[in-house]
Amino acid sequence: MNFKKLYITVIILTIIFFFSISALFDQCKLSVADASEEQPEEAETEASIEPENEKYGIAYFEVGIDENSMHFEYRAAGISAVNPDGTDKRLIYSDLNDKYDLGRIYGVSPDGSRISCGFYEGGRGAFSALRVIDVNTGEMIPVVEFDYTETQSMELMADIYGEPVWSHDGKEIAFGTITDPYSDDFSDGGISIVNIGSGGIQYVDPGMEIISNENTTIIYPVLFSRDNDKLFCILNTFYPKMEDGVILDYFSRIEKLLSIDISTGEVKTILSIDEFRQGEINFDNFNLFVRQDTLVFQVVGDFEEDGDIWICRSDGSNLSKLTSDTDLREQQPSIIEIGDTEDKLAYVGVKRYGTISSHLNSGDIYTMNIDGSEKNRVTSYEIGAAKPVFSPDGRYLAFIHYIYDDNMEYAESSQIEVCDINTGEVKAIVSGNGILELIGWIKADIK
Repeated sequence: MNFKKLYITVIILTIIFFFSISALFDQCKLSVADASEEQPEEAETEASIEPENEKYGIAYFEVGIDENSMHFEYRAAGISAVNPDGTDKRLIYSDLNDKYDLGRIYGVSPDGSRISCGFYEGGRGAFSALRVIDVNTGEMIPVVEFDYTETQSMELMADIYGEPVWSHDGKEIAFGTITDPYSDDFSDGGISIVNIGSGGIQYVDPGMEIISNENTTIIYPVLFSRDNDKLFCILNTFYPKMEDGVILDYFSRIEKLLSIDISTGEVKTILSIDEFRQGEINFDNFNLFVRQDTLVFQVVGDFEEDGDIWICRSDGSNLSKLTSDTDLREQQPSIIEIGDTEDKLAYVGVKRYGTISSHLNSGDIYTMNIDGSEKNRVTSYEIGAAKPVFSPDGRYLAFIHYIYDDNMEYAESSQIEVCDINTGEVKAIVSGNGILELIGWIKADIK
């Protein structure tokens, strides 16, 4: 049983990709700090957006090469921010002088003041940590660490599983763990909630009766409930791949969305994968309209399968499908709540066949109302656009646009683009072959 291969595939695939930057950044000779002075050609040739008293910025994750870096292959990773009009790009944080690699970005706090991220030891893999970075000061706050650098095995005995999630008040982060991830006996390590201010940790006990096989089922949080008193959690089961009666490997399948009471551990099943359709599909990427207590999420199979955005009440009732284009795999929903009536969502429509976007989950950006009305296509790229995120005031929609080579085999570079919701105008505000991820909107002291 090659559990090491399984774990690396499920958890650290992104990190390995980051470490293998030499192929992606053949033309990149700038450090993250030096790259902060670049501006895309689009921003120089087009009229800029000029918001009045704009207080929000866009944060993104960028990786480059710096000869002063002590990281693998001189890798230097950082978080940068830019105004919606492309001005005042600045570096928030760089791991250039950090002992460990900034490897994963988890999310922006609800008030836009902090970013949660993961740090790793690039060589032996004996260290991982969840940390929070202040977007205004660049201060790094340790949250939880898994440090086995002094042990003989030099391997992780526990690690975070899935993506840690913020509470709605921004005071806490919930995360799931996996124990013995590199061994043949990996298992669910439980769910924890850490208070960012005090550092105190609360353990959530969901009761093991919901797990049919403790060694092959992992539960991890994806959202806090509206009042922060419950956690919506995914139940992810690993099934064996058999050949001649021998288990060669495992594959995972998301089985259920659960609600777990933080105080009592009471568990309720909100959704089951069987409520949708048969086949190799998963439902994930959950969002919560807090005011209406309504969940929005995606149900997507492999690149030959259809995909759609779904909606339901937080108890699983009133389940319905919001999208129905059979030529697209709709996914990556992002929501915005403004006032009493303006509830909208954005999503990505990915072509089902014949493009690299089918594999990389990029296509065109769409918007619509919470009831599925007023669908609007924001871009006409066919391929490349991904991860739309509304600004907190609902004025803009930012997304990342991957630029592919002539043969459409790989992304040569990427750029952050912004759509003005009022005018529908889309502009590129920053670009580069080191931009890997759009993090989201931050509330920062950007001029």
